Formats: sequence, structure tokens, C-alpha cells
Amino acid sequence: MDLQQEWNKMNEELAADQQPLTADLTNGQKLSKNTYERLVKNLHAKLIWIKVLSVPPLVGAFYTEGLFRYLLLIWFVAYTLGSELMQRKMKKLPTTIDYTAVSKFFIAEKLKLIKEILRSESFFAYLYGPFMGPLGIMCSYLLKYKTLDQILLQHPNLVWYLLAASLLVIPIKILGNRMNNYAYGKDIEKLTTNLKHMD
Repeated sequence: MDLQQEWNKMNEELAADQQPLTADLTNGQKLSKNTYERLVKNLHAKLIWIKVLSVPPLVGAFYTEGLFRYLLLIWFVAYTLGSELMQRKMKKLPTTIDYTAVSKFFIAEKLKLIKEILRSESFFAYLYGPFMGPLGIMCSYLLKYKTLDQILLQHPNLVWYLLAASLLVIPIKILGNRMNNYAYGKDIEKLTTNLKHMD
């Protein structure tokens, strides 16, 4: 009789100890699910904006000719290539998930992919950035002067303008990193913290 009571008491203590653990795990799963879905939604919004920004150069290329047309097409191809590569990685991220499917492995894998997408965006910014400023200047001059000869006659220091415009990528990239940190930093930090508490 005493042995049975002792056994029941021990089972009650074990059940009581396991309940908070289960509640914490479920709460962590729900928080991770919400944070993950918000991150993916923001990444999709960014991708839409990249695609929207690639449309004006394409439209402009239809109404222009000569060097101006080619510069606008280069601009369009650069944006399209970047968005397409981002889109391929985004396809690996499901937009909605069931919180019961959230596991430590799932969060770690998706968090790694999200960081990879943001790193690839940064890579393309450094790759294309130095060309986009001079490209914009050349497009504006071509709109006004029509030919490269006229631009060189009117602006003998054009090379210095283009060099200065290409160096603008540094402060713009710093600003872009801060914006990414503001948009995604807290959610990535939350997922990383939740990852440490999940077993």
C-alpha cells in the first residue's frame, strides 16, 4: 500500500515537471512560427520591389534608341538577374507552416537559408552598385544630349563624375545594411534565441 502511494506520488511529480517543459516548447514553436512567417513575408515584399524597380528601365528602352537603349537594357537585365536568383532561393522557404512542424532542425535550416538570401542580396549590391550610379548619370546625359560625343564635349570631367558616382555604393550599401538590420535583424535574433531553447 505504501509502495503504491509512493509510486503515484512520484508519477504526479514527474507529470508536474513535464507540463511546464511541454508548455515552453509549444510556446517556443508558436513564437518561432510567427517570426519565421513574418520574415518570409518581408523577404517576398522585398523581392516584389526589386521586380517593380526593373520595369521602368525596360519601358524606357522601348521609347529610346542608341546607347541609351542599351544602358537601360543592361539596367533591366541586372535587376532581373538578381531578382531571379533571389526567387530561386525563396522557393525553398514555405510561406506558412504548422507550428507543430517547427523543430530545431527546421528553424536552423530555414534561418541559414534566410541569411544566405540576405548575403546574396548584399553580394549583388556590391557587384552592381558601382555600375548603377554611373549608369544613371549616363542615362540622364543621354536623355539630354543624345550622343556620347556631345556628352564628352559638354562634360570634359565626365570620368570623375562617373568615378564619384561609383563610390556612392559605399554609403548606400551601409544604409542598405542598416535597413536590412532594421527589417530583419530582430526577427533573425528571435529565431536564433528560440533555436537555443528548443530541444
